Amino acid sequence: MTFNVKTIAMASLALQILLFILASAAAYLAKKGEFGRHCNFMRVLVPVQIITIAVVMLPSMLGYLKNENQIPFFNIEMLLHHTLGLAVLALWIYINLVFGKPWMPRNLRAVMRSALVLWIISLLFGLHMYIRIWT
Repeated sequence: MTFNVKTIAMASLALQILLFILASAAAYLAKKGEFGRHCNFMRVLVPVQIITIAVVMLPSMLGYLKNENQIPFFNIEMLLHHTLGLAVLALWIYINLVFGKPWMPRNLRAVMRSALVLWIISLLFGLHMYIRIWT
């Protein structure tokens, strides 16, 4: 079974929007003080994001790079998108490693907010790249 690269990209975009909505709900839970539910949300969302990167985004982007003419400055934008996305994943791993430990930093909320802001910026870069490629 072969999938069109554009179809894969559209599926990735739809999933990213869904994940963003769910992450926004998780942020709302944290703001309300429901940290257990917030953590449960995030412990599901981030692995789904990692799987999405490996299964959907990577093949879509490789298909584009292999088959399409390059848009000027696109590689720089893609590098920024990937760097921010990897920073978000690194922060998520850090948060999960230190959360609840006696040596947990006091500013963990700032780290979580930084991860959210970086994810939003990365998502906007990804959305912009999607628009540039497919519209």
